[in-house]
Amino acid sequence: MEVASSPHHKRARVAIDIGSTIVKLATLDEHGRIESQQLFPRDFEAGIARQVEGLLHERGVPPESDDILVCSSANGGLRVGIVCLSTQYSGAALRNQVLLAGANPVFVHGFEEARGSLSYVDMLLVGGGIDCGDATPLQSRLLRFDPGVYRYGSLVYAGNAHLAPMFQERFPAAAVVPNPLHDGLAGRRLSVFEAVRGAYLNDLIYKEGVTELRSNLATGIRPTPEIVSQGFRRALANSSRLRISGPCIVLDIGGATTDLHYSIEVVRDDSEQRPSPGVSVGRFVFTDLGIVASRDSLLLQLRNHPRLYDFLRVTTPDTVRESYSALRDSDHVPSASLLAYACLFIALDRFAEGRGPGLPTGDLDRVAQLILTGGAAQPMQEPVVQRLFGLFASASGALSEVAIDRRYELWIEGITWDGKATL
Repeated sequence: MEVASSPHHKRARVAIDIGSTIVKLATLDEHGRIESQQLFPRDFEAGIARQVEGLLHERGVPPESDDILVCSSANGGLRVGIVCLSTQYSGAALRNQVLLAGANPVFVHGFEEARGSLSYVDMLLVGGGIDCGDATPLQSRLLRFDPGVYRYGSLVYAGNAHLAPMFQERFPAAAVVPNPLHDGLAGRRLSVFEAVRGAYLNDLIYKEGVTELRSNLATGIRPTPEIVSQGFRRALANSSRLRISGPCIVLDIGGATTDLHYSIEVVRDDSEQRPSPGVSVGRFVFTDLGIVASRDSLLLQLRNHPRLYDFLRVTTPDTVRESYSALRDSDHVPSASLLAYACLFIALDRFAEGRGPGLPTGDLDRVAQLILTGGAAQPMQEPVVQRLFGLFASASGALSEVAIDRRYELWIEGITWDGKATL
């Protein structure tokens, strides 16, 4: 990746990313440039607070300092299910705010198909319609709606405000947040974003012990996917050291999920799913593609993929037949690097075909730049990545650069940007 001149930052800072298995710590100079960066295995006996504060003390940084920036990708992200009046309008608005907040939409159901799901979600988000008094279509659907067919942790209503009292009377434990569509399709842009982000932090606090951190660290913690998305948007806005050379996709490959960030120019003109009007980037999370927590689902898909031989011909050209035979054996577990390539391969395949709830269809021939980031991407090699990409794009495509973000520049650019999050 080409690095442009550095924007001015007032003071030196320390950035920390608390993952499920790794803590990443970077020291930055007063211009926001990386001075040093280290990875540490999570110390589960010590706990988050003691480990993080110990790392800060070793570097002479007071834990109470305001110059510490913290994010977390622990738990693989908050899982959210959406039930809505229209998947094209209210569903798209709710999904976009969930994604912006760094959480993972597991499904988007219209009320007519709200027959339940086997997947557990941390939050079941119900919404639809604008804030108007005549809400008969939504009201009749809400009266028939039964959240008991879903498996969820908390129930949240974010639909027509005039129907909120009725919903809360039926489901007293439900929380109510402002309708993101308000009285028009533009509406309140960040109402659900704030609610989901707050729930994400509660999820971290109760499951990962973040509450033990000093208040200045715990209250300022943000989801890592939100940070990476912000770094990408910053680069596209030309306010970053990173240069985006044209239509671009970013794949953040981790232990539990693979996140796709894309500029809207790469979406096919005939795609059924479209990003919301006015957005410059989109995000989609593949919750079943990861090299550790999602390894079993990843391997199952890879072993049964119709283009498995093509994949191995690119990734293991000298041992294709042996690798093919070994992968067909259900007891064989390939290397971490091969699993990372598998995440890339399957994610690109799904994006090219639009296979996923809310996932647009991408035209990979339009992609000029492909950036890989995340811990699992570090051992990958650019020539292999380019050849894998070539399985889904023509030789005359626009791709001019493949870059692996080995210094986590996107993370740094996102966590140090003081611009407000926008859709």
